[in-house]
Amino acid sequence: MQEQIDGVFRFRSTCNSCRREFYVIEGTQAYDRVKRNFKGMHCCEDCKNRIELEARLLLGRRLLTGRD
Repeated sequence: MQEQIDGVFRFRSTCNSCRREFYVIEGTQAYDRVKRNFKGMHCCEDCKNRIELEARLLLGRRLLTGRD
């Protein structure tokens, strides 16, 4: 759902990981992704950062142990 507050457009979406509603502001990459595919799977910033951290940790572990 698109809203306009103080001349700035923003979308309200639901995080796929934590199921909380979050807003994406016009001009960001997240806004463009939500605008192109509103019914897609989107994550809030907290979950996005957590997922990236887990991926980096997993990559580090794989490089240290030499396993695939």
